[in-house]
Amino acid sequence: MRKRLRTCAGTTAAFAVAFTAFGATPAMAEPVVEERPSLADQSAHDVAPPTDAEPSGSRPRAQQDGSRGDDTTSAASPDIADVDELRRDTYVAPFREARSVEYLAVAPETLSSEVVDEVRGIDGVDHVLTVDAARVEVDGEATSMMGVQPSTFRNHAPEPSAESDEIWQGIAEGHIALSNDVGKERELEVGGEVTVAGGNGEVPMEVWTHATSGIAGIDALVSRDQARELGMPEGNALVISAADADLWELHEALEEALGEDAQLQLIADVPEPLDDGEAVPTTVVEQVIANAETQLGVPYVWGGTTPDVGFDCSGLLQWAFQEAGVSIPRVTHDQWNAGSKVEWDDLERGDLLFWRSDPTAPDYISHVAIYLGDGQMLEAPRTGLNVRVTSVRTNDYAGAVRVHA
Repeated sequence: MRKRLRTCAGTTAAFAVAFTAFGATPAMAEPVVEERPSLADQSAHDVAPPTDAEPSGSRPRAQQDGSRGDDTTSAASPDIADVDELRRDTYVAPFREARSVEYLAVAPETLSSEVVDEVRGIDGVDHVLTVDAARVEVDGEATSMMGVQPSTFRNHAPEPSAESDEIWQGIAEGHIALSNDVGKERELEVGGEVTVAGGNGEVPMEVWTHATSGIAGIDALVSRDQARELGMPEGNALVISAADADLWELHEALEEALGEDAQLQLIADVPEPLDDGEAVPTTVVEQVIANAETQLGVPYVWGGTTPDVGFDCSGLLQWAFQEAGVSIPRVTHDQWNAGSKVEWDDLERGDLLFWRSDPTAPDYISHVAIYLGDGQMLEAPRTGLNVRVTSVRTNDYAGAVRVHA
């Protein structure tokens, strides 16, 4: 019997195409796609063997406010820069219908029309958008960006953004949309100017909005015209909608159509694991927690993955698990799919806790912490705060996951 898909994301950091060289006058560099594991490897974490006896995890205390933690974030239309600046000389089609995103496929170079047509013809595929994907620098910091056609991509975006004509008009007219996290954590204000550096040099752009794309790991959107001006690879990525497809069969068909150089990011949210993997042993969980505790007091750093220097929330946990021999995805939204969902009353020490706190994408998982038992958790919270132990918060709580081996 084949091993079924369990997680919706790989066990490595979320991939992106990267420009590997910048100079005073940058030339187009060869894009590099991070290697991702096979689907079988994505569904089976490497776990260090258990040692000695396995102590039982602590059960959670009842919360003081009696909440079960099922609050949800309400949708909010993202902030936008001055709409009076819009020329409205570029046509943007209205929002038509909400469409899911099951996969993002990225290749090192332009995908041929024959390959794109083959993907469109795969059984179960509803829609395919050709986009540009690259790693660029925004105000000197590496950022994963997509170049999109606003008229079509908006139908795949989270609802608060999808329905805003002004957001997509601004992108079409040459402005940049940053994710809610990047915009706020890096203090890149709506209406302010940033410098974007790509293969063709530096381009000043106005931050038009803070609106999360809904695709894990992608923190900036521009029009495809702007992507070309930046020197991004053209047409090297596909956004694939296949809401009713078998994810395993779809993955196999995409691999065959796209070839071995393309990498697949599974975006869809699977509520339950589809294989029979076991939960990470308690002894390994204790190693994970011990690793995380060594970073107490270390500053929160957006995108941080460096011990004793700085972590963001998901970077801290990926590192803590990796040091214990367990691979989990890099991006918070992907870590949500790294195991089985756990009910509030069944929480155990070492479970991952998640929140939906991004009003621009109410279904998007935006924060993660590790449960310590007795109503306590360890987290890298946000800019200005250090890695800490604190009481479990219930506002915007999405649920918990027990990582599987």
